[in-house]
Amino acid sequence: MAQVFRNKRVGGVGDDAVKAKTGKKWDEWFKILDKAGARMMDHDQIALLVRRQLGLPPWWSRLLTVGYEQARGLRRMHQRGLRYQVYRQKTLAAPLAAVWSAWHDQNTLAHWLPGVAFELRTFTQDKVLHLTWPDGTWVAVRFWARGDRTRLVVAHKKLLSSRDVLRLQDYWSAALERLQSAVAG
Repeated sequence: MAQVFRNKRVGGVGDDAVKAKTGKKWDEWFKILDKAGARMMDHDQIALLVRRQLGLPPWWSRLLTVGYEQARGLRRMHQRGLRYQVYRQKTLAAPLAAVWSAWHDQNTLAHWLPGVAFELRTFTQDKVLHLTWPDGTWVAVRFWARGDRTRLVVAHKKLLSSRDVLRLQDYWSAALERLQSAVAG
């Protein structure tokens, strides 16, 4: 079933922005892609069509491709390939050092992320963590210092279903609220 887009926005990008950058609104692009047979193409084929034959740069080609796939029911919201992912972000009222430490200190973790034993795969100090979650999914956490505040974005990837998306949206929203309490001065 095709998805309905409120206020003609896909990926946070509205009709006016699409028209300003590409010369056409979402519905116009969808009609062009329908006429070109995009319903029978895979993601990469559609993106290549948009980029090479319709002349859009790579970022806009991918955005239009995802928007088209969602509008035509070929892709669900939060879907990436055959899997799904969830993003949650929060600006915390705490300095970067405190927020970074809260991801590494076992006592603090037990307070705001109880019962989770993730594996730290890679990291760049004070910038990003790459984790393997206990169920085998991946989590990337990005950090930005904003004076005495810290912006945090959590991307939970490789989810198996749209049900996982709903569950983890709630989970991460609550976890980030607990993190705020854990790092509050």
